[in-house]
Amino acid sequence: MSRLKAASWHLALTAGALAVVFVVARTLWYPRPLFAADGGWQAYGLLAGASLVLGPLLTLIVFRAGKKGLRLDLTLIAIAQVVAFVFGVHLLYTRRIQMVVYSQGAFHALDAAHIALIGAKGQALLRTLPARPAYVYVKLPRSKKALLGVEIRTLQGEPPVFLRGWRYRPYTAAERKQVLTHGYPFLALARTNRVAAAAIARFRKHHRRLVHYVFVPLRGTYTSVMLVLDRSDGRVADVLAFNPGFGQPPT
Repeated sequence: MSRLKAASWHLALTAGALAVVFVVARTLWYPRPLFAADGGWQAYGLLAGASLVLGPLLTLIVFRAGKKGLRLDLTLIAIAQVVAFVFGVHLLYTRRIQMVVYSQGAFHALDAAHIALIGAKGQALLRTLPARPAYVYVKLPRSKKALLGVEIRTLQGEPPVFLRGWRYRPYTAAERKQVLTHGYPFLALARTNRVAAAAIARFRKHHRRLVHYVFVPLRGTYTSVMLVLDRSDGRVADVLAFNPGFGQPPT
């Protein structure tokens, strides 16, 4: 077998394994729209890069038919690649999003590290919700005075509002209706922001009139994106690669 053929076979096997992991990660561990916003691409990129370098590339470098010690070289390459592959898959799995919290005009994606911060009541609610990631809603007081108190307690050292698990409620149809009445003023922002305007232009090519949709930020660990929710049922119609930043929506 030639060097190029050996590397090609190794590349095909590696690509097949990476494709299986990609499908599992996109459908089970980081279902839409979480893959782009919360580290799925970053972790998968590390996995793919390490697997390709420690596998097909090293095979291409060391393989020579009849070479003394070739079997040992290929065995060491295989061991290194398997170790890197297992570590990469483990990283993807442990970094998966377990809960998505709606709070103060935005969704927040929480992984295991965040779940450790939401308190016993939030963790207990998570255990009762069968879906993963579980969607919850932060119940805030109605009066402006009480709401101001919530913000003041943040300044006094309490966790951010979206991590206060004792305020969590299941994300039901009633909460979904509330979300659809408090969208982000993305269209107004697009008039002065070129990136937002470009995202809207691409969206318009494939969807109905913009009046049928509500824009809500999704804030992840690594980046943020803009979710486009169908006004009729609250489902995610699209994900815009626009980072709305942090803080309150512009008015």
